[in-house]
Amino acid sequence: MKQSNKKLKNACSQAAARTEQWMLNHLESLFENDAPADPMTYYKWPLALHERGRKQDARKLLGWIKEHCLDTSGDFSSARSGFHEEFYSYANIWLILAAIELEEETLQELLLGFLLNHFNQKTGGLTTNPTLSGNLTEDPLSTSFLGMAACTLKDEELANSVLSYLQSWVNQPIEDDRLWLRTSQNGTLIKQVPARADPSTWVIELGKNDESYYFLGSICFFLARYMETFKNGKALDLANQVAEILEYIGPKALTTIWAAKVAPGCVALYAETLEQRFLNIAHPVIHAVLAGQTTDGYWLKNNKPWVTVSAEQCYWLSGISKRL
Repeated sequence: MKQSNKKLKNACSQAAARTEQWMLNHLESLFENDAPADPMTYYKWPLALHERGRKQDARKLLGWIKEHCLDTSGDFSSARSGFHEEFYSYANIWLILAAIELEEETLQELLLGFLLNHFNQKTGGLTTNPTLSGNLTEDPLSTSFLGMAACTLKDEELANSVLSYLQSWVNQPIEDDRLWLRTSQNGTLIKQVPARADPSTWVIELGKNDESYYFLGSICFFLARYMETFKNGKALDLANQVAEILEYIGPKALTTIWAAKVAPGCVALYAETLEQRFLNIAHPVIHAVLAGQTTDGYWLKNNKPWVTVSAEQCYWLSGISKRL
């Protein structure tokens, strides 16, 4: 191992440990609240705690979220807003991944059953927000996370459908440095931002700061998991296509929290392929994520602990430290 990689590996490991300790301290008071504002705020926590080896805490928290939020259909009732309202399926998949890892089979089947009702077998895409009526969209973020679940379950048929969807999406012609993020249910790329919609959830302006580059990071992580799980290199060409896009974007634009998923995605691809280009893309992103952590172990949003993102970075940094 190169000395620089060893140093970065240790930094990621230490950062994840600091976040873990902050999370554990936070949990002590969390369960004392009989009427929490919205337990779905902690949807990333069970998977992060499991990754840190805290299975008992992960199982207790997953059960707590289930008790307060789960309905009989397999969906979670929650006062979602902003990104989480728009990308409705995303939070559910983090909980599915946790249920799979914790071997909560009954819960896993219930949650996955709800989600697969909104999976398009023709396109391989997952519905972004199934609670809406009319003009439903699909997207590579939600679909990539479904693909991660497929890999964990070793469901190669489902994973191949996701791979096909992502290949079609990545093959879109890039015009005026715009990468469009949504497709219709017939597979057509949507190249217009709806009125009053947040443009960052519909299009990436390549090379600009604070764009939604986490879409690309999610694809990379799924592709690495696909190669790891099925020992199949057919995803490598697609991984290199995504790498070309990330290299075009450049390291400066990738050094914000909105690109954080690029780091674990590219490190995972490096671990599977040993191709240096993936590690080169990941390095500046990792350094930027580490620089954003407070000494208490969390990341900030509006000068307050960022509950969702802090747990997510704990999960990703743990994985990065294992793969470097």
